[in-house]
Amino acid sequence: MAGENGWLNSLAALYAMPEDHRDFSVGRPAALDVLRCDGPVLDLLVGAGLQCADIDGAQHFDRYDLFNLALASQSGRSLPEISMRYALRWMQGAPATWTEPLDWNFDVELGCPLGDGCGADPRWEHARLLPEATGGQLLSWQTEPTDVRVTDDVVRHSGPGPVRLAGSLRTCGELRTLRSQKLRYIVDEFLAHDYTWARMPETLQAQETRMLAAGVAPCIAASIFLEREFRAAGYEAITRRGWIMGVLDLAHSWVEVTDDDGMTKCVDVTFRKLTQYAHRPHPELAEACVGSRLNRLLPTSIPADGAMAGHRCGGVARTPLRKTTVRKIGRG
Repeated sequence: MAGENGWLNSLAALYAMPEDHRDFSVGRPAALDVLRCDGPVLDLLVGAGLQCADIDGAQHFDRYDLFNLALASQSGRSLPEISMRYALRWMQGAPATWTEPLDWNFDVELGCPLGDGCGADPRWEHARLLPEATGGQLLSWQTEPTDVRVTDDVVRHSGPGPVRLAGSLRTCGELRTLRSQKLRYIVDEFLAHDYTWARMPETLQAQETRMLAAGVAPCIAASIFLEREFRAAGYEAITRRGWIMGVLDLAHSWVEVTDDDGMTKCVDVTFRKLTQYAHRPHPELAEACVGSRLNRLLPTSIPADGAMAGHRCGGVARTPLRKTTVRKIGRG
């Protein structure tokens, strides 16, 4: 544990949420629950520049600032550190465990953000789950209401919500190596910048130029950048949106590129970065993230900067309330 210096060092390196994306919605008691530090430490951080707002005479903080601050604090006690270590414990396993078939139950519920129900002509959308894109399979599928329509890319429903998608699926993987020297050079150049990973709103993540200029590379920004570089080098590449299974059920993005051997390789520099938050990750895992399909990724039908879910009612587009639960079936 690094003590006060660890907190101050983390604050000094923190990418603070910019004014156009700040949301001071976390009160001081909840902030202390996230950080799991003493009150005087939080006071020290505020005095050193941690963003906060006085709302009705009480301190309030941005939830992304708190998460990113805690994750890099080396306190060993904060909720983000403990949660990430637990969720990434599988990273200690042997390579065979990264590709074996894994079965999961999933449950996604979409609700209208209006407190008194939907407006007129409600419509709903959710990206289609595509475990088959990396060798997996959709095992079962059900919806509420039952008249939800499924197209190649999107699950749609017209009518009152909430809308629920549930079932089970299988993810698989395959160890692959990025063979093209051009592609490898592009990836190595990107990694050499040692960008910081941070959680933040998806709308901010998608501002690739802004993020990279700030030294931050969330998954959407990294994927957009690498897709463009791969294509400029003459390779077929797309970005993919999906989830990291079991890691707080995080939405995630990566790049899929056709290598010199004609095989599609998944390039996931963000997943590689996350290995640093695991306890004693396998030494070969970071390299496997550049080329391999890993069974902890669930692809969907949309690109990196696509909206996972959408809702419209009363003639207005609204961000739906979304509750996503993904649980592995069997051993942890």
